[in-house]
Amino acid sequence: MIVSIGNLPLKDIKADVFMHPIRVEGKECIAYEPMAEEAVIALITKHFAYEKVPEMIKNYFDEMDDGYLFSESNFDEFDLERIENIKKLIIGRDVLLHPRLENIKKFLEILNYFGGIEVKGIKLDKVFEPSDPELAEIVEVEKEVIPEEIDELESFDGSVVYACEDPNVVKENELLCSHQFVIANKIKSLKVKVEGEIKEVKKIPQLKGTFGVILKPVDEYPFLRVKIENVS
Repeated sequence: MIVSIGNLPLKDIKADVFMHPIRVEGKECIAYEPMAEEAVIALITKHFAYEKVPEMIKNYFDEMDDGYLFSESNFDEFDLERIENIKKLIIGRDVLLHPRLENIKKFLEILNYFGGIEVKGIKLDKVFEPSDPELAEIVEVEKEVIPEEIDELESFDGSVVYACEDPNVVKENELLCSHQFVIANKIKSLKVKVEGEIKEVKKIPQLKGTFGVILKPVDEYPFLRVKIENVS
């Protein structure tokens, strides 16, 4: 099984399961809250690697508050069961732009080496593969890769859009959205202003959830809180 995390499911990526805050009908999707990639990847890593990790890392996982992470990320044990046969994890743009990327990479190192899951789309340091496993430095390597405490999850209330960089997915003058997004943002016209830029409202039946999609290259985490105004 190939699983994608942090790639917009509207993009043409070969994966059996898409993990992303935006769901698309017709594709196997597991949704979580925006900015929750660190928590979700930590939970995946613990699930698949716990029995094989060194004691120091096992102690870290023992102290991790799974209940809080599951609850706040809107990700649960059933979702883990859905990816039980995972062989490859494709890391997407959202993860690469996440402010906690360096800590996320530590979890991915553990998942790759101890969980036996191939990780694509990101360069890992391979810190668990010294030239001589018997060297005493291996202990120091383990210390370096122990993750930091996971950040408290940020809330994304109000009007939120996803800044997509692919013009094949969304055009510059469009706001792709679901019916739920239209209702939640009280959209009553065919055009709206998104942060002052006029966009044509394009409802996509297969889109699910309360996040819109616009074309906007960014070098920050791509879920953006915005102001949306009706244009008469």
